[in-house]
Order: sequence, then C-alpha cells, then structure tokens
Amino acid sequence: MTPTEKDSRLLQLIPHRPPMLLIDQLLALGANHSSAQVNITPASSFFVAGKGVPAWIGLEYMGQTAALIAGFQLEQGLVEPHLGLLLGTRKYTAFTPWFAPGAQLKITCQELAVVGQNLANFTCDIHDLHTGAALASARLTVYRRSLSHEV
Repeated sequence: MTPTEKDSRLLQLIPHRPPMLLIDQLLALGANHSSAQVNITPASSFFVAGKGVPAWIGLEYMGQTAALIAGFQLEQGLVEPHLGLLLGTRKYTAFTPWFAPGAQLKITCQELAVVGQNLANFTCDIHDLHTGAALASARLTVYRRSLSHEV
C-alpha cells in the first residue's frame, strides 16, 4: 500500500503523515479500544530487503494504534485537544525478530486506565492477521499534554 493509499480515516484521527504514518488501515475503533492493519512491503518505512521490518518498530505501530483512540475521543467530545507523548513501555515482548515481507499485521490496543487528565495506560498486541499468531505485546504509558493552555 503506497502512502497515497493509506486509509483516509487514519488521516482524520491522528496527526501522523507519511513517511511516518506507519499503520495502513483502521480495522476497529471505540472510546477505549482500537485495531489497525499494517502491510509489510518493500515500501514500508524501515523495511530491510530480505528481512522485512525490525520487530522493535512494532512499538510505534502500537503507539499509532493507541493514538486512534485519542482521535476518536476527541471527535466525540470526550477529551480536550492534546498531544500524546509516549512516556514508557513495559514488557515489550517480540516473539519474532522481524515482521516478514508480505505479512499483514493486526495491531490491537485497549485503554486500561486514565490517571487524572494527563496519563493513559494501554495494553497492545500484534498478531498475524491471517494465522492469529502472536508477534508482539506491550503496555504503554502516554502523557497527554493539553493544547488549550501551556503546562
């Protein structure tokens, strides 16, 4: 999928743009959950010929999929405009060193908790879209910096 073929709904929900918009398609979205698809091709950012995309890039796939939740919440008037900054990751576990050429990944995120107005915690997983095989998992902590006033 080329940058111009990216799901246009993604562009409405998150500020990322090619070449750093790494997810390709929105699969599901709600106030506290999201899922997206990533297609691993030679045109993918960070692609290495003969190997694919390094599994550590999965952390950014997860972050962008979590950002979809914030975009939805903003659309629904559930949150004020803010920047989401990844503060930390717990237990990022990759069950493969590379996301293979031709693979289609399903990234899922669930918002677990919001602490005050500034911190959100997510659990995220990456699976092979067709086989369901687990490829990576993590917990993310995101700082939400308000855009309505300086902090």
